[in-house]
Amino acid sequence: MTAAFVFSFVFPFLFLVALIQWAMERFGKNVSGWISLPSIALASGALVLLPIGGLPVGRWFIAFFPNPSLPLTIFLFSRIVKHSFQIELLDSKAIHTCRLFSLLAGVTLYPMALGAGPFDPYSAGWHFSWLFVLLLVITLGLLLFKNRFSIVLLATILAYDLHLLESSNFWDYLIDPVLVFISIGAIISQMAKRGFNALASRQP
Repeated sequence: MTAAFVFSFVFPFLFLVALIQWAMERFGKNVSGWISLPSIALASGALVLLPIGGLPVGRWFIAFFPNPSLPLTIFLFSRIVKHSFQIELLDSKAIHTCRLFSLLAGVTLYPMALGAGPFDPYSAGWHFSWLFVLLLVITLGLLLFKNRFSIVLLATILAYDLHLLESSNFWDYLIDPVLVFISIGAIISQMAKRGFNALASRQP
């Protein structure tokens, strides 16, 4: 049993915890504190390990969404901690940086990987390349400005060194399509809200 196989259950588990928390909140239930979280975690763990068709539910999840990125996994964990204990592991600056980073990385990677550019940047993730140098510069810059997203990038690098994902390409550790679409939606929503507020403030 490899580390990647064990780690593949982490994101489905966190996803179910967050989903149950969301459902409970919609029904007016309190999800904060040390009382609710163990029950939710136990139920989520049981569901993730539940065998269906010879495979645990967690592995079925990964079959449809392979290699959730580390930033998305950490973002989900941060959300659970915030709803459970009102502790912000990632503040608004870190979340905004994550969205911007994911948007730029996604725009760089996916269209060009489909042939829209002169080269395929995905190939840079298989070995030490400009991608690693660029990420090091970004991480050091964020550390200098005390941006918590730098810790996320450091955790991503560590996860890559430990081979925690079943992919061996560094891009898959950094971003995934779900994170990119979430980031695009959040940025567009934020821009639209600012535009609406600006128009509302100009009206007499």
